[in-house]
Amino acid sequence: MAKSEEQFKMIRDQRYEEISHAALKVFARKGYAATKISDITSTANISHGLFYHYFQSKKHMYVSLILNILQLFIETVEEAENRKGTSRDQLAWLTDITFSGSLEQAIDRHLLVMEALKSEFLSEEEKQEFIEKYKISMEGIARIIKNGQKEGLFIEGDPMELAIYYLSYSQGLTLWNARGVHPIKVSTETVMRQFCTD
Repeated sequence: MAKSEEQFKMIRDQRYEEISHAALKVFARKGYAATKISDITSTANISHGLFYHYFQSKKHMYVSLILNILQLFIETVEEAENRKGTSRDQLAWLTDITFSGSLEQAIDRHLLVMEALKSEFLSEEEKQEFIEKYKISMEGIARIIKNGQKEGLFIEGDPMELAIYYLSYSQGLTLWNARGVHPIKVSTETVMRQFCTD
């Protein structure tokens, strides 16, 4: 009996996710130039043919992966903005989500985006698209902070600058834990204390 279209889409989406996870791991560890498609296919345990069923080339895979990472960031910030409660509740939820996932994947995503923005193999148009997507997320965080300032919950200052401080603080803690020197369990309250009035 033939699989329904919905079942086929689920299998296809699952395969896409498996390849993407494998690619994220390999690209983050080897860098774009040193990564071969065979590295990704062997990590994902798939054939070359199946890779090309989803992606036109290594570069297509790389760009798609980064756009997906940035899109996920946008959607997470949007979800935070749309949550009920105060702006402080929204930013606390975003902080919880930031530190609740896999540390390894968080580091891999960070390394990949940093490499892409500094790369010479991507066009300026591609890099600009990444920057624009990043800005959308930052503007969302800045709006949460601005609303919180109006509510008297967050410290004074330029909302975008405070959003940059917030993100830098979060990324810094992630990178610190990745070193393994003296890992800490990140406390949302401690992060929030840097930006709250009380």
